[in-house]
Amino acid sequence: MPEYNNIITPSGVERVEITGSELTQLEADRAAFATKVGERKLETIKQIRLDRLKETDWWVSRGNMTAAQSEWRQSLRDIPINHTTEEAYDLLLAREKDKTKDNFRKLTHPIWSKP
Repeated sequence: MPEYNNIITPSGVERVEITGSELTQLEADRAAFATKVGERKLETIKQIRLDRLKETDWWVSRGNMTAAQSEWRQSLRDIPINHTTEEAYDLLLAREKDKTKDNFRKLTHPIWSKP
């Protein structure tokens, strides 16, 4: 099945067939993208973790953080060590379905819940 590229021209959008080295490069790019799914998920998880830690940095600066708060923050820092598979990443990124709308809301894994 041929691959096509949409090219924008002054007269509109032109559909051009991709052949030869362009097609080889496109297939290589797709394969590279597919093999890095886990890395992209881990980057997303790390960003969520960083956001949660920043939200609770004031606990530390306050000076009287509870043991539960300290353990929770440590569990966030340990995510890359304790969750190393793509299946674990999927569990960490699972979201609750919003029943009133057709979208997803908060993350459901217990590690994201503050003590």
